[in-house]
Amino acid sequence: MTPLPAWPPPPTAVRRLLHPDGPEGDAADALEAPHPWDLCALTGDLAEAVWTWLDDVAVWLNATYAAQDHQVIPACWPHHPSIAHDLAALAFSRLDVYQASTAAYVGRWHHDLEDLHRRMTTTLGPNSPCHRGNHDAHPRQLTAEAANHAITTRAQSEPPAP
Repeated sequence: MTPLPAWPPPPTAVRRLLHPDGPEGDAADALEAPHPWDLCALTGDLAEAVWTWLDDVAVWLNATYAAQDHQVIPACWPHHPSIAHDLAALAFSRLDVYQASTAAYVGRWHHDLEDLHRRMTTTLGPNSPCHRGNHDAHPRQLTAEAANHAITTRAQSEPPAP
C-alpha cells in the first residue's frame, strides 16, 4: 500500500494564533492579530507564512484529491482572489475538522472540497489556460477605462429624461 502524503502542518505563526494558550502561543498577541484565514487582513511575516502554507496545501490537495484536470488547483491560484479565499477557508476548516474528537464533520469537509472544485471551474472556465499552466494575465473585471466607456455609451444611447 502506498502511504498517503501528509497534510502540511500550519506554520508556527498560525499555530500561535489558533492556540494562543498552547506552548507556542501568546494570548495577548492572538487577541490583536487578524484571523489567519482572512487573507485581506494579513500583513508582514504572518501573510508570508499563511500564503506559503496555502501553497503547500494546494500541492497536497492536488496530490491527494485531483483525480481529474478540473480538480487541479493551478499554480497561479494566488492571482485568482476567489480561489485564494476558498482555499484559505478550506485549509483552516480542515484543521478544525481533523482535530475534532469525532469524525462527524469530515464528510462535510469533503463536500466543501467538491464545492471548491466547482467554484474553481466556474471562476476559471472549463478551458482556462490556467489549467494548462499558462496563467491568463488579463483580468476579467472591468477596468476603470472600460467602465467609463460603458457608462458614456449607455448615457448616449438612452433617451433624455422627461
